[in-house]
Amino acid sequence: MIRFSPKKNCGNFGAMETPSQTKQEMLNHLLSQGDAMVCLDARQPDVDVPKQHKHNPMLNLVLNLGFRRPIEADENGIYATLSFGGRPHKCIIPFTSVWAMYDPQTNEGQVWEESIPQDIDLMEEMSKAKKPDTTRKTTIQPQTRPAAKSAEKDKESGEKPKRDRSHLRVIK
Repeated sequence: MIRFSPKKNCGNFGAMETPSQTKQEMLNHLLSQGDAMVCLDARQPDVDVPKQHKHNPMLNLVLNLGFRRPIEADENGIYATLSFGGRPHKCIIPFTSVWAMYDPQTNEGQVWEESIPQDIDLMEEMSKAKKPDTTRKTTIQPQTRPAAKSAEKDKESGEKPKRDRSHLRVIK
């Protein structure tokens, strides 16, 4: 297996020996281990993903046999109902659109160079992933929550502090 350290959008690959596994064999292997990250060109005509992702040449999908809905794969591709923003979508992912697969835990996987979209420069993507963004400067201001202030007052007075539950909601 090839080892690489994917950062953002499968963008950082090592140059190691690549085994000659088919995409279906690699998918089956990764799924038998747990998660499988599938990198694909969603622009290809036979790919069926939600329309907000249809123009992405570097779409990453995580698959796992433990998902609620079944995942099927044959020699042509992957068929699975996946959740996008909490909404299910029946996805069709032909293996012709898949250009990399890896295990996100171990970073072991495979890249099929012949399947990488020609308009993607992986070397450029790797350099983007390695370089910090120096164009924006962000200042983080520490904020105290009102509950923390009242807890400090309660601590001084010896009373039991009240818990901030503003993030909780009632579900009926």
